[in-house]
Amino acid sequence: MFIFLDNEASSLNVESYPIEIAWVGEDGRSESFLIRPEPGWTDWSEEAEALHGLSRDTLMREGSPAALVAQRFLAATENCRIVTDAPAFDRGWLKRLCGVVGEKEPAVHPVLEAWVEALRLAHGSASAEEDATLLAQVRIREEKRTAPRHRALPDALELWRIWKDLRDGVT
Repeated sequence: MFIFLDNEASSLNVESYPIEIAWVGEDGRSESFLIRPEPGWTDWSEEAEALHGLSRDTLMREGSPAALVAQRFLAATENCRIVTDAPAFDRGWLKRLCGVVGEKEPAVHPVLEAWVEALRLAHGSASAEEDATLLAQVRIREEKRTAPRHRALPDALELWRIWKDLRDGVT
């Protein structure tokens, strides 16, 4: 089962941490959390804040404890294949989040894997030529994708919607 993941973060620096996380299952059910920064999480980028619109004060007031979010995420995604459009960044942010509860972050895969698999299931491709045609369809879909909103839930839902459309044969 695929889980479509997106994170927003304090910055794109090495010391960044997740401030918002959302995931969507194949059935379209989703969860989203603002994350209250841990005491040692001090990195902050004004540029990132301008993109996602979340202030550190908002996170301190409205965010859930990182440990609670990590436990919920790990429970909800157990035995699932997690896909994202930014695996390298998301892997690092999940490492920070899961580390709060002493757990290792789960593997994260490029969302293209899910999209190609959806096309194969919908079209039953078997040959290299058919696979090339399907990959071209995925590229077209990616180009048509709406611009990221820089909020975790709408971005995760967009990844899921593309997968669902590809799986259902919607062009």
